[in-house]
Amino acid sequence: MHSITKPLVFTALLAAPLALFAAPPVDAFKNELEIKNKTSFPLQVFQEQWRRVVLPDKSLQTQDYNNATITITTTTPDAAIKFITLSNAKGCKAQTCVLITGN
Repeated sequence: MHSITKPLVFTALLAAPLALFAAPPVDAFKNELEIKNKTSFPLQVFQEQWRRVVLPDKSLQTQDYNNATITITTTTPDAAIKFITLSNAKGCKAQTCVLITGN
């Protein structure tokens, strides 16, 4: 019995790296969202327990927005968000983009 387990373990170790290069499931990237800050001020993005700051002309990718609400606010009281555009433009690295414009 001991002589049988060695070839099985060896085969499993050889096959393990192949799984690392396998394509991810189709639904793995379905919920990606990219937030692009097209304003002149930083934005705060909240999702569950974390908070990120998105600087002007920068972007942030979030995951799994179906299970966790995303909240976007300005960092200063005098800043204002004018338009929020939902898009899947060519320049978007994720499946869906939220373009935020302001003053």
